[in-house]
Amino acid sequence: MKYDDILKDLGEFGTYQKRLYVLLCIPMVSLGIQIMVTVFTLGVPDHRCAVPGLDNDTYLIQGEQHARAVNAAIPAADEGTQLYSSCHVYDVTNKSRTGALQSSNTTHSCNRWVYDEETFGSNIVTTFDWVCDMKLYKSHIQMMFMLGSLVGSIVVIPPADFIGRKKMFMLGVLFHIAASISMAFATNFSVFTFLMFFNGMSSTAIWMNGFVVGVELVGPSKRRWTGIIVEFFWSSGYFIAVGAAYFIRDWQHLQLVVAAPTVLFLAYYWFIPESPRWLITKRKYEMAEGILQRAAKVNKVTLSSDLFSGNVLDSTKSEPIWKIFTSLTLVSRCVIVFINWLVCSLGYYGLGLNVASLGGSVYANGLIAGTTEVVSYIACILLLDRTGRRSLHCVCMILGGICCTATIFPVLYGAGALNWLTIALALVGRAFVSASFAIVWLYTSELFPTVIRNSTMSVANVCGRLGGVISPYIANLALVIPGDFGRAVPLIIFGASMVGAGLLALLLPETLNKELPESIEDAEKMKSPNQTSDARFVDFVRPGKDDETFHLRAVCDSESEDDPAV
Repeated sequence: MKYDDILKDLGEFGTYQKRLYVLLCIPMVSLGIQIMVTVFTLGVPDHRCAVPGLDNDTYLIQGEQHARAVNAAIPAADEGTQLYSSCHVYDVTNKSRTGALQSSNTTHSCNRWVYDEETFGSNIVTTFDWVCDMKLYKSHIQMMFMLGSLVGSIVVIPPADFIGRKKMFMLGVLFHIAASISMAFATNFSVFTFLMFFNGMSSTAIWMNGFVVGVELVGPSKRRWTGIIVEFFWSSGYFIAVGAAYFIRDWQHLQLVVAAPTVLFLAYYWFIPESPRWLITKRKYEMAEGILQRAAKVNKVTLSSDLFSGNVLDSTKSEPIWKIFTSLTLVSRCVIVFINWLVCSLGYYGLGLNVASLGGSVYANGLIAGTTEVVSYIACILLLDRTGRRSLHCVCMILGGICCTATIFPVLYGAGALNWLTIALALVGRAFVSASFAIVWLYTSELFPTVIRNSTMSVANVCGRLGGVISPYIANLALVIPGDFGRAVPLIIFGASMVGAGLLALLLPETLNKELPESIEDAEKMKSPNQTSDARFVDFVRPGKDDETFHLRAVCDSESEDDPAV
């Protein structure tokens, strides 16, 4: 029996597979938490230079005397919403006649700051003073997480084909536990970057290997939904992170609270099996059969005793990725798909990390962003098989891009009164790009032939990770560009890139209700919207009653009147 036939007899998504799938999706909640929690632990609150010599200085003005001291020592802010300079203090001169200290009109950089603790309380930025000359430290650390994910795609995923999915999954769990908990005790920038890198690498190991173990036990007709459903678990991590950050305003306590439960994932060593498909490729038939028979018992079905007689797995020979360059059609398709992966990742992570820069309540923004993301995944499930992959993906990309780009109008012409509209447009734009990111996984797997499908998916994943690496720097441009315009620039960049990628995707062929291409030749035959069909009009003349003649024009690939196509 073929492996997919075994799964059909087992039950394509029976009780055993559902339990295992949910179990493997739970760690994805933690991965979502670790991404979203950085919005709060690395959030930059309103701040100003501390008054020199005033040890009990606070951001909030304590009285008239305190206000006079601040006005005398701190220059006014050049632009933006803050009243006082964030990085400079007046020079102080000592007038010898009176002995009084007076401020001059010249300034110098300060080395002490006071922060508004109302929004974030005590976080990493306020603890280590990552502002002014060190304001890009936040972007560097967020980038290291994405860089770890990128390196993990190259270094951590391939060994799973040799030593097993489960072992690499558990290795990712160990890295994730160690890095997440250690983060609460980090004492400097170097340690933070090291831990964030390994946390990003572990997230890739957990996501990819856990997903594969679950999917390889699911029947062919149910697999497309597994890629969407897992996103709900990821999104739930957003809600947990926002709720935890709202009630816990100390970054070390917050990091420990969200990281400590990951220790429970060590129990997965005894609860999750190795992938039977992988075991079969390594000719470990007894172990594979044991897992399948155990699944059959839970599903209350009976499997044949000769499961592995003959060729269980399809013996399609893989081709090297460079074979793509033998086909101009596939080369152009690759370029468009890879650009869409990069832009989807850029927009998804960038807009997620940008919620703290939108204005308003960062906690409300986070909850709304998570809610819109969940709604977008539900819409994908309802529309994916009705509208088609290309149409839905392009519409989401273009509309999402338009929403993000349109934020420039309330920023330039609203004078702060339309800040709610800026937030709404940005969050709706993120909902659209969330849907696009979910669709592009499935769409890509259907666009390329079996012989190079894994290779193209790997390269596409790397392109997506590159977008993630760039996203923190664009999301945090508000730290470099002051004022309301600084809040709009990241959204304009995300929006314009999404519109461009969405328009490019219109050149791709539709894959809804089409058989998956097996060879490069099959993939080349998939027609893009601007390509004409190979079918042609064929005229047939048949006699009718009373010497009438009937003319039939058929669209087919055959000139035979007896062909069933006619």
